[in-house]
Amino acid sequence: MEPLSIEMSAVVRHALEIDSSAQLLGEHVPDATVGKAAALEDRDAGSLCWISERRLKNADGLLHGRRAGLVVGPRSLAGSEWAPFAHHALICDQPRLLFSMLVTHFMKPHYEIVWRLPRPDEIPSSTSIAPGVVFGGAVTLGERVTIGPNTVLANCSVGTGCRIGANCSIGLPGFGYEKDARGSWFRVPHVGTVVIGEDVEIGSGTCIDRGTLGSTRILERAKIDNLVHVAHNVSVGRDSVIIANAMLGGSCTIGDGVWVAPSASLMNQLHVGDKSTIGMGAVVIRDVGDAEVVVGNPGRRLEKK
Repeated sequence: MEPLSIEMSAVVRHALEIDSSAQLLGEHVPDATVGKAAALEDRDAGSLCWISERRLKNADGLLHGRRAGLVVGPRSLAGSEWAPFAHHALICDQPRLLFSMLVTHFMKPHYEIVWRLPRPDEIPSSTSIAPGVVFGGAVTLGERVTIGPNTVLANCSVGTGCRIGANCSIGLPGFGYEKDARGSWFRVPHVGTVVIGEDVEIGSGTCIDRGTLGSTRILERAKIDNLVHVAHNVSVGRDSVIIANAMLGGSCTIGDGVWVAPSASLMNQLHVGDKSTIGMGAVVIRDVGDAEVVVGNPGRRLEKK
């Protein structure tokens, strides 16, 4: 598929048609183009990005580096120093919704998955895939990878020595919606990837969603059991163990050497420190420090005697 090259003026014009209360910050839109939707960390002059109110309040780490072509943000962006983020900015009441509508309108053919059988040149000689495996989008497999029957992979890279069970779903869109002006749910498009490090094991029936923007990451030597759900933009650390029926909410960050017991649920955007333990059935709703043990519903720290 040919790279995208969308006139920025067309993007801005469509945005103002969708949301007449939106405002463009900066000078008149120049003769520039947008080529991709990207996370702010991955922005460049051809990127369409968005920033939330919460992120804007903690944006010190984003003030350096390349600027996005166009960023969609909350109205408070007008009163902040937005120029380090982007060449141009659109402000509105629901930036995630407006961003999602723009990506859906202009970029849908580039993020929708087209399913196909794996090509011989995509399978290294030391890698084994069972009957029923299907690919979508760009899929890269390392050496000595084993994939079980009826697993589907899309928009992902799989490191050397990985073992993936049967009936897994890796790299499909996650669950994300915004309410529009009518009160209906509008699907947030997922354009990211899944990156799986070396020597990772993934059990059967497990689902690992692609990133909304950026990547969902399973780092080296992590072990994931059967029937685990890993939501978009999660990062699972090295040598961590995630056991059956666990659910990792979107953008959770799991440190190295963490143990997540069966049926634990972790709220989105949490951070779990290195060498921590999450007990069986725990419902974790706040960050967990290094080497802590959390149990119960709601999750609470287990004090050492």
